[in-house]
Amino acid sequence: MTTETLYPIRDVARLTGINPVTLRAWQRRYGLVEPQRTEKGHRLYSEQDIEQIRQILAWLELGVSIGQVRQLLEAPGDATPQAGDHWQPLLDKLDEALFALSQRKLETQLAELTANYPLPLLRRQVLTPWLARLTLHLNRADGQALHDFAVYWLEAFFSRRLIEQDKGKPLVLASWGRLPPLELLLDAIEATQSGFTVTMLPTLTPREAKLLAPRFAGPLLVRVGAGLASSDLGHEWPEGTVLLGELTRLYGDEKLAAPVQPSFSDWMREAQDAAGLV
Repeated sequence: MTTETLYPIRDVARLTGINPVTLRAWQRRYGLVEPQRTEKGHRLYSEQDIEQIRQILAWLELGVSIGQVRQLLEAPGDATPQAGDHWQPLLDKLDEALFALSQRKLETQLAELTANYPLPLLRRQVLTPWLARLTLHLNRADGQALHDFAVYWLEAFFSRRLIEQDKGKPLVLASWGRLPPLELLLDAIEATQSGFTVTMLPTLTPREAKLLAPRFAGPLLVRVGAGLASSDLGHEWPEGTVLLGELTRLYGDEKLAAPVQPSFSDWMREAQDAAGLV
């Protein structure tokens, strides 16, 4: 008799990229993915549950809202969702709250979005487009004030979540060069949702990294930004450092003197592959 393999929520989060808070929210608010429970009430997910989570994520990537997913799951046969753009109204709602200077509305909307959607998807579809909108708002007479208010508020919102991080594997996250607003902070939040406790260094050079390396409790990931001169490149980083970001292609791997990955998600997938977790 074959025993069904069941996975605790932390392993499911690692396998699917959906953090435990979002998995619980999907079940509680939308009746999605109903796992088994232990005698103590801990969730245990089957292979079928994990496949369903991946299907939900695929629909979200197509532009289906989380509120429409249950209807698709219950549809007879193989449901084919209509690709849509429910992200646009969400961006409009954020703008509405911004123009009203309503911190309460911004807090409510961002809290709901971060609970319902995995952060990598939310970054691509909401946060990055809204930050681009904020730049366009600079053409308004009040645009600079609105832009600064929004960026300051977003940094405060996500910084609170970083401070509240649970225990996990240690990780050091830093930036090198100029980054867009929130880039490093969102990397840090994504890392905490993947089971890490993050020490964040807003700026770091190879020389500083070597000086600090004996105090690092975990691996060092460095997000590479713009504005690095030729004289900045070629210096060695501490052993085990990984450089992140699409700009690594611009500078050239051979000049960066450390392994590179396009994003934290890519680094995480490679680490899981190496550990045999996927």
